[in-house]
Amino acid sequence: MRIGLLAVSMLMAGMIGSGNASDNPLDFCYPPPDNLTSGKSMRLWGTFYHTKLAENAPDGFALIGPDNKPIGPKLGHRDWCKAALEGAASIKMPDGSHVVVNVRDARGPSQVNCDKYYPRLRARSRIGLRHTRFFEVKSPKVKFGYGVNDMPLAGFRTIAVDRRQKPIAYNTLLFVPDLRGRALVSSDGSKFTHDGYVFAADTGSSIKGNHVDFFTGFVNVNPFPDLAGGPSKPFTAYRISDKNIRQQLLDLHTK
Repeated sequence: MRIGLLAVSMLMAGMIGSGNASDNPLDFCYPPPDNLTSGKSMRLWGTFYHTKLAENAPDGFALIGPDNKPIGPKLGHRDWCKAALEGAASIKMPDGSHVVVNVRDARGPSQVNCDKYYPRLRARSRIGLRHTRFFEVKSPKVKFGYGVNDMPLAGFRTIAVDRRQKPIAYNTLLFVPDLRGRALVSSDGSKFTHDGYVFAADTGSSIKGNHVDFFTGFVNVNPFPDLAGGPSKPFTAYRISDKNIRQQLLDLHTK
């Protein structure tokens, strides 16, 4: 779903120096790199993931915590499996409040069989889902859950990479030229134009090598199928060393 380049936005971005970038990394207004040839290029392919929006299901499956005891909310079968796969969920409770839960590990008791929803997952991953343990996110500032090393997830900024950190290490700043200029809509309906920068702050058991997973907040429909369309749709990205932008995105992903 390539929406196209916004020429005016690109022109204005090119006129702004990196030192004048917004102090809010979610403004998506960083200028393009001065010289892409100075950064290491790589060919990647992508998918996307999101934080599941769900409602508490009193007759559903309990979310098991680190002590192998329920942490409170319950989810229906499909929602439980989706939360386990995506890594987090925001659950609406009967009083209208929301509880954010995050996957902790796959060391709990075998509980929920999700095979019918994800038959294409590797056998090891399907078995791991059954043992998923969660924890409740307490910080009111963390609305999407956490990535690796308890780094808060940020919609359209975070990417998940191979846990071996090859070829992309955690905390790496990447620039994706084909992402720059995309007119996108967040889950709250606000519109913005992406500046092309993403940050490696998460991982996943099914992410290997040159595969990256774009985090899209609560948006559950693929916003850019040409970039998150699987291995048949590779794209080019550049490792960027801009200290100012990298530090701001690191701060965004810090509790």
